[in-house]
Amino acid sequence: MTSYLRPLTRYPLFQIPCIFLLIFLLTTLLVWFLGIGRPTVAVAIALDLNPSTYPQSQFNAPGSVLNQEILAVSAYLEKNNSGILQRPNLVTIIGFASIPRQLTTGFKDDSQLLTQELNQTLANPSLIRDLGGGTDLDLAIREGIRLLNTIDDRCRELLLVTDGIASIAPETIAQARDNRIRIHAIVIGDEAEDIRMTSLLTGGVYLSVPLEADLEKLFTNRFFNEFNNNWRWVLLCLGLTWMALMWTLVMPLDRWIFQGLFKLPLNFAGRLALSNALFWTFATPGILIGIYRLLDLALPFTGSC
Repeated sequence: MTSYLRPLTRYPLFQIPCIFLLIFLLTTLLVWFLGIGRPTVAVAIALDLNPSTYPQSQFNAPGSVLNQEILAVSAYLEKNNSGILQRPNLVTIIGFASIPRQLTTGFKDDSQLLTQELNQTLANPSLIRDLGGGTDLDLAIREGIRLLNTIDDRCRELLLVTDGIASIAPETIAQARDNRIRIHAIVIGDEAEDIRMTSLLTGGVYLSVPLEADLEKLFTNRFFNEFNNNWRWVLLCLGLTWMALMWTLVMPLDRWIFQGLFKLPLNFAGRLALSNALFWTFATPGILIGIYRLLDLALPFTGSC
């Protein structure tokens, strides 16, 4: 019983892990709440402007699918310059039907300038003729890839919005994967299997939504947060916190659980408690790597995307 005379807080084996536990826990909270480690991002937004997205002879009519797309883009641009990000996303906007066309010139992080260019392009009477009819999604994706390939120092995201079902060439998907471009898609209406597989194979997000879906919320909540999250650093901090917790629990497990509750011999209880901490020390990195791969996240310190 003499080993029970000193409180746990007097032992370095409890004190040191406890200090690290507090440090890692505080770091996790700071990373989470302050958004530390968010990537810098370039986003190409491709909007389906084929005639099925607006009433006949009423281009961009209020309430039309096309109008909802434009409002969603405006909401994204507004959030991009709201001060949440230290370095706002670089954004360019593409419109497509049979033929893709840039609705804004180049990549910019100035939402006001992007909105001005977008509105000017949409007001151009020749736009409908330039885009053609139908939906060539493969060509639109290739155009998005071409534009994103001009950006070297940022994570590259391509966001598609369409109400059509179209085939996508395997070569286009391979080109996106080779250039580490994630393809995300919002399909308004019926499921589109080719588009879903394209998003899956490039690590993007695929959503099939009804006509009455709130595109503004999808753009500003689902996709803005997807593009600008710092999950890989949060997960790293959580992993370090967990390992520190396991070492902090060595003496409580030894004294209160293994010896006190299960009446195990002193030496065996100590080895068991240490084995538990060692197991989680070696297992946690492997578990984290598995989670990174599952979520298609880059490992910390290996790149920004």
